[in-house]
Amino acid sequence: MKRFKLLLFLMLLSFAVKAQEYKYHPIFIYNFSKYIEWPSTEGDFVISVVGNSSAYQEMVNISEKKKTIKNQNLVVKECKSFSDVGKCNIVFVTKDKTISEEDIKRLSSKGVLVITEQDHMAERGAHINFIATQDSKIGFELNTTMAQQSGLRVSSSLAGLAAKTY
Repeated sequence: MKRFKLLLFLMLLSFAVKAQEYKYHPIFIYNFSKYIEWPSTEGDFVISVVGNSSAYQEMVNISEKKKTIKNQNLVVKECKSFSDVGKCNIVFVTKDKTISEEDIKRLSSKGVLVITEQDHMAERGAHINFIATQDSKIGFELNTTMAQQSGLRVSSSLAGLAAKTY
């Protein structure tokens, strides 16, 4: 019985940690948008989330509080696959989904900011890649070259905050 309670406690603790896992990513994503200029500013400002549904829900929570980005209505969409990603400004790919370099190029060619959280994705073309810092905090890498090729203008202030730039 004692083992069962310990196992149950560890499972619940693991669930609680996973539920908090995406608490800060949406705040970063919202703030990234302040330091980037998109080639087109028509219509709603759309953020598509591909992958983890708790990341999507946390992004929705931010959108309900903030309502706008760059004087555009903020809309968050959940996408099960990359083929579901329509017209948007940002696509956030959670670590449980793998994005191909072809999908990155396709989205980038439409002026979409691609944000990932898998090892070495900024080197492979993602514009921003979340990483864990040495003290286990959230940091990010920035691929300014790919962002410029996508028609995105990244502020030097944002580049200065990146752990690594390409």
